[in-house]
Amino acid sequence: MPELMLNPATRQTVIEHLERLLKAFHDAENNKEGGSLSISYRGQLGGFRSSLTAIVGRKVTSEILEAVREQTGLGFPHMGPVEDDGSIYNMDMEATLGL
Repeated sequence: MPELMLNPATRQTVIEHLERLLKAFHDAENNKEGGSLSISYRGQLGGFRSSLTAIVGRKVTSEILEAVREQTGLGFPHMGPVEDDGSIYNMDMEATLGL
């Protein structure tokens, strides 16, 4: 599937929405690490990221995530199965390093 380009206004809307979700995740995680609220935001971020990848492709998604990382100074949480204590197992390279 070829990469789909987003027009600048749509790209900015996506970035702003991801910034809000990412900040909400980090706030929830700082308040109660591994708590149900941070797990919920982690799931929302993971679903958003997966959907975005399906729509625009991996390269554009990675570029958008990098823009969000640069603007917020925050890392994305790892996607993967959640343990009973709220920890995530499996390494998710996009979460910290990009694709």
